[in-house]
Amino acid sequence: MKEFQISVVMSVYKNDNSNHFRDALTSLLQQTYLPAEIVIVVDGQVSTEINKVLEDFSNNRIIKIIRLEENKGLANALNVGIKETKHQYIARMDSDDICFKDRFEKQIKALNELDLDIVGGQIIEFGKNVDDVISKRIVPLEHSEMIKLLKFRSPFSHPTILFKKEVFDVLRGYDSSIFPEDYDFFVRAYLQKFKFGNLEDEILWFRLGENRSDAIKRRWGFKYAKNEFHLYKKFLKIGFFNHYDFFKVVFLKIPIRLLPFFMFKFVYYKIAR
Repeated sequence: MKEFQISVVMSVYKNDNSNHFRDALTSLLQQTYLPAEIVIVVDGQVSTEINKVLEDFSNNRIIKIIRLEENKGLANALNVGIKETKHQYIARMDSDDICFKDRFEKQIKALNELDLDIVGGQIIEFGKNVDDVISKRIVPLEHSEMIKLLKFRSPFSHPTILFKKEVFDVLRGYDSSIFPEDYDFFVRAYLQKFKFGNLEDEILWFRLGENRSDAIKRRWGFKYAKNEFHLYKKFLKIGFFNHYDFFKVVFLKIPIRLLPFFMFKFVYYKIAR
């Protein structure tokens, strides 16, 4: 099978499920456009089961494993992994999702034909397995529509993106002091005039898991609200937000994070995505 100049970067850590991790890796190795390398960043100590998966795949010549002594979070792991890549296209992948077999084929064609710098796509969210479809997350397709949405939230589903390594180099990577790091990354990419696009096709099965509450708890509560407020302050400082934009998102979005969880869950799934 022909390889393409794609470096996939994924992070795995102690709380990941080894079976889900195995499925994610297998989906990468079944691509119609096979990536030239898969860089796996092991973010701190992991379970025996995850180490067994790593051992099973370690003999594959396109897989490179980088082990970090301690867990420092996704942004740091991505920065470490992407710096070690050798190719011009970088693809994100989470350790529990499953790619459609033609994901990279479609993304590379769109990136080149539409002269894009970052391309994402649509996702299908599932529970126990891919037959247990919960919902579909729809993101806009065209750059202009994506920028309108960018004022309120990320116009990409982060695990789907494929981008030119030049973007990472110009931005000097993800800001590991900010969360959500992907939203910040896309805002800074826009300010540097990189061009966005999303495929209209579904390209990724996104695992919510059997417990939908657990899937969104990290997006709820005072800690998340505090992080979000700091992110919006940064957007104001770097000139992406004016004061109207800043106060609009603070008053519209921050209170949602502080709702009782049963109310937050309803708002998140029905309105805020």
